[in-house]
Amino acid sequence: MKALIYLPFAAVALIVGWQLLTPETPVIAERSLSEQAEQPAPAFEPIPLTTARLGLSSPTDGIASLRDTEVDGTLEVDAQGNLVISDQLRYLFDYFFTAVGEVSFDEAAERIRLYLASQLQEPALGQSLTLLQSYIDYKTALVELEQNFPVVADIGGLRQREDEVQRLRAQLFSPEAHAAFFASEEIYNHFTLERLAILQDSTLSDDDKAVMIEQLRQSLPEDVQDLLIPQIHQELTVQTEQLLEQGADPSEVRELRLSLVGPEATGRLEDLDLERAQWQQRMDDFLTERDTILSYQGLAEDDRQAAIEELLETRFNDNERVRVASLLDMEAE
Repeated sequence: MKALIYLPFAAVALIVGWQLLTPETPVIAERSLSEQAEQPAPAFEPIPLTTARLGLSSPTDGIASLRDTEVDGTLEVDAQGNLVISDQLRYLFDYFFTAVGEVSFDEAAERIRLYLASQLQEPALGQSLTLLQSYIDYKTALVELEQNFPVVADIGGLRQREDEVQRLRAQLFSPEAHAAFFASEEIYNHFTLERLAILQDSTLSDDDKAVMIEQLRQSLPEDVQDLLIPQIHQELTVQTEQLLEQGADPSEVRELRLSLVGPEATGRLEDLDLERAQWQQRMDDFLTERDTILSYQGLAEDDRQAAIEELLETRFNDNERVRVASLLDMEAE
């Protein structure tokens, strides 16, 4: 479920360029990335990693944004004490790196080391520290890479940037760590790029675009489709509200829906729109007649209430009357 948090940022980064936080002290290695990949993993000497080194009672001490939160990501080891590499490790690293701004990048990294030392023993500890260093090198090198790419919106530029980022990951991480940390994100980015390419293809009709996007979505692994659903729905809600505020006509809303959720879901949404409009009309008619009854001076209070109850029974079934009563209670508050 944590990928729900990180994937939207990946999509935004894909469109407007990754905005990464730069360490106060740059740690970009002088040697080239290819040379880095050829070097053996650094050996970590046993050192006393304690929270006292930073004057802390815990690795999250003094960070307001992390107060009263649990450290994201779990640490696992196998029967031989080796670190189990999974996306949970990236969640853990990013949990601390979200505090950059309140603390420096270097201090956030040190807090991760302290946390790892408090939770793991060798050989898993050394393996986790090696992986953390690779992640730090990645984030730092990504800043340098982004400086070579202007913020662009054309498909060619976006694809080139994504290729370079994936190449960077392959150089800095083992295949196992690369897949664990970035597989879902890369699948999502591929979907986003292909969807943009379809939307920008002027030779396709709106209906053709909708069908192709739906086929593209269905080609994704089921777990990635599950991740996409809430994100697409959120995007649809936000963009629909923006269109309506701008006075868009129904055809523009339909085009947006087709591009995001496909023809079948668009049809269901349009049916729902119709149901809501019909319900709202029934409510408006009821409220108008109720106000007429309430304003009639010749009726006693008991007669007014009896007339309103009769109106309710005439206009709504049992379940609908419960809904109306709830709406009226909210209105009274």
